[in-house]
Amino acid sequence: MDIFLVDMMVVFAAAVLLGIALRFFRLPSLVGQVLAGFVLGSLRVFGAETIEVMRLFSTLGVTLLLFLVGLEMNWQGLRHSGKMVFKLFWLQTTLLTGLYGLFSFWVLGLEVVPSIMLAIALTFSSTILVVKTLSEEKDLGSFVGNISLGMLLLQDLLAIVILTLIPGLKNSYDWTSIGALAWKIGLILLVVNVFGHYLISWLMKSIIKSSEDLIMFSLVWFFMSVYFSTHVLGLSPEIGGILAGLSLSTSWGHYQIVSKVKTLRDVFLTVFFVLLGFEVGTDAVNWILVLQIVTLVILGKLVITGVVALWCGLKRKTAFSLSINMTQISEFALIVMSIGLTSSLWGSDLVSAVTVAGLITMVTSTILMTSARSIYKFWTKILPKIFLSVGREGESLALKGHIVLLGGDRTGRSIMSFLKKNGETVLIVDFNPEIVKKLKNRGDKAIFADVSDPDLLDITDMREAKMVISTVKDVHDSLALLSEMLLKGVKVPVIVDAESASQAADLYRAGASYVIFPHFVSGLHLGQLMKRFEQDTTTLSRYRTRQNEALKEIYDGEF
Repeated sequence: MDIFLVDMMVVFAAAVLLGIALRFFRLPSLVGQVLAGFVLGSLRVFGAETIEVMRLFSTLGVTLLLFLVGLEMNWQGLRHSGKMVFKLFWLQTTLLTGLYGLFSFWVLGLEVVPSIMLAIALTFSSTILVVKTLSEEKDLGSFVGNISLGMLLLQDLLAIVILTLIPGLKNSYDWTSIGALAWKIGLILLVVNVFGHYLISWLMKSIIKSSEDLIMFSLVWFFMSVYFSTHVLGLSPEIGGILAGLSLSTSWGHYQIVSKVKTLRDVFLTVFFVLLGFEVGTDAVNWILVLQIVTLVILGKLVITGVVALWCGLKRKTAFSLSINMTQISEFALIVMSIGLTSSLWGSDLVSAVTVAGLITMVTSTILMTSARSIYKFWTKILPKIFLSVGREGESLALKGHIVLLGGDRTGRSIMSFLKKNGETVLIVDFNPEIVKKLKNRGDKAIFADVSDPDLLDITDMREAKMVISTVKDVHDSLALLSEMLLKGVKVPVIVDAESASQAADLYRAGASYVIFPHFVSGLHLGQLMKRFEQDTTTLSRYRTRQNEALKEIYDGEF
């Protein structure tokens, strides 16, 4: 058997096994893949030929990654991110770029353009790690989770721009070369998107008869776009990859393409992360520089993101959680470092330091995110004037016989709509200032406050309320509310939300009157729907019409 095949088997075996092992510690598999490369690089087990082929595979992996990023680009999510997310993103990115730019220019001694590119790359946070951790903590659909995802989506978009610019700036940074680069990018953007959105999409819909043909045809279009980018315009393969994905993002079969190509991408991207660790393992690591980068990234993102969030009107607990979510170096930053190395923007010693720092920040950030509630609770006791929640509206509305609805978004909007139709007086409590502003503009009674605020019972006149309904997903906040009500003798029926039977048991023990299981409620509704469908086959169409009318009213502009 060819020695190269044996080498690749060793690479994949080490990467997969270490990736699986680190998942037990709730870390992303890419950390294990880089560590596998680091170990193999330290042992110096591969020859120059194997390393060169690994470089080719890693380039293909990055290009496939960008192809899928283009296919999966959530333009709807970007449109609905809201003004606050855009403001948070631009302020955070600008301030962090300034901080990291000064560090790159004065401390690292890089030129202006490489300093700017490196500074922007360090502002990126890891979408993979944040989404995974928030999902496990049941916080992905929370207000903080939505803001984090919105910022990460905008960061991914900026990362794509940086990845396309770096190879074109390889030789010089004058305005003529930048203008030529912009002209070429504009040309390929026009050609690939016109062909992709119209001709290729039409061909796919007209001649493709099986999922296998769909995948192969999409890969042919991917290869053609990369060829046009590299051999015709002299640009990087990454530009061709991302534009090929964007051009197919509106095609009828893009979901199938994503699901099938993901495995192929993961195979080649594994080689990229192994190679990244391999090159670190073959070079001496500047641990002082690593410590500087880790400190600058974690503290810089923690402080600047928190300050920006407070300035944008978020409460202190929300700002703290958001800043914790951003305290790591992104996998995109590692890709930028690798491409910048091949484009001679910086040396291998800097790539090694940033890679090791990236691994450390990923591990540290995961620990911080999973312990965020405990950390915040600790600091509220140590520095109550700084960390205790402030900014709520402290005046009581003097209500009686009303319903206090905690959470005015998504589920809350639906509940509020039906309660108002029944003639109920509803007071909505939410800690998203934009939601509160919209509700007030519509004439609804709304208060900007946090469920965990100890004064919530007074400012909502909860003692005089008919019922309290909470759509808050955080079981810890729900338990804190029930505990505070019990402590102050507030005997009002409370309906809360739960994701599991164990959470429901805890909430019932804490005094909840009723616990909502979204999946149980949906199952009960479908069961009743099917029973009526058996008696009347027009049931589905009637329910659909009724549902669409309600959705248009509740989710105005979104449905």
